Amino acid sequence: MYSSFSPGMPAQWDGANVETLLGLEQVEEGAYRSRFNEDNRNGRVFGGQLIGQALRAAQGTVAEGRFATAMQVLFLQGGLVDIPIDYCVTTLQEGKRFSSRRIEASQGERRLLDAHATFQIPAQGITHALPPYHAVPSPDDVLSAGDLASRGSPQFAGGNWQRMELPSLELKVVNPEQHLTSKHDRPEFAFWVRLRQPLGDDPAVHSAALAYLSDYRLNSAALTSHVPIRDGHSRYYVASLNHSLWLHRPCRADDWLLFSTESPAAQGERGLTLARLYDKHGVLVASASQECLISGR
Repeated sequence: MYSSFSPGMPAQWDGANVETLLGLEQVEEGAYRSRFNEDNRNGRVFGGQLIGQALRAAQGTVAEGRFATAMQVLFLQGGLVDIPIDYCVTTLQEGKRFSSRRIEASQGERRLLDAHATFQIPAQGITHALPPYHAVPSPDDVLSAGDLASRGSPQFAGGNWQRMELPSLELKVVNPEQHLTSKHDRPEFAFWVRLRQPLGDDPAVHSAALAYLSDYRLNSAALTSHVPIRDGHSRYYVASLNHSLWLHRPCRADDWLLFSTESPAAQGERGLTLARLYDKHGVLVASASQECLISGR
């Protein structure tokens, strides 16, 4: 898309600092480029990186004091990990209360993502929030995936459950015995997740980091009643098709967040998941939805 710039090679990311991963280089007005790419263990860029970096690019064009409220994302192609990603931001609206942006992500002629993001000035209004889909224990009472083999029930002994986590984040599955090694009777899934390294205090960075996290394990609810989560990606080819995120209020993305998810429907090789995201105090901070391709291998 920016043929006058040499694409070069992305630098090697340390795998842990999400704030660094999401940071972008501005190459011209409304145009940004990734410094790092995260491999999704399949030779493609992690979708959460694309969402988080797209939001960071849009944030760079919005006046200070307006915060992100929503994103709608269409995934077009998988990103290649060895080529920088270009983000082009177009202003759609600059109103009294809201700003809206379109963000396109590409690698040369490869179009990876088309997204829209909305920003709002702070405002007061009516307030309500639903509880999680499931009653869940606090994160202090749930084992991390990395501890299941050594401290969990015998069914987890010898398993490489730490592989479910990323170097950047820690995962705690609620009721793992009902999801990881067996099918569940309902298409629902709850887990706690936390970044391993703290972020600074910039609310924009926390919003982008939340966008990054919102793509992690979101499709598990569409799988759990058909196959144990342990076997999901060996039995099926799973890929995100579209993604929506609504940011209800500011939160710290470097503290424990509960993803309470359910899948209302799966058909035609497509599964839909709805998610409510809560902080560790039970405050609803965001909602998300994702449709994914679920194709037999």
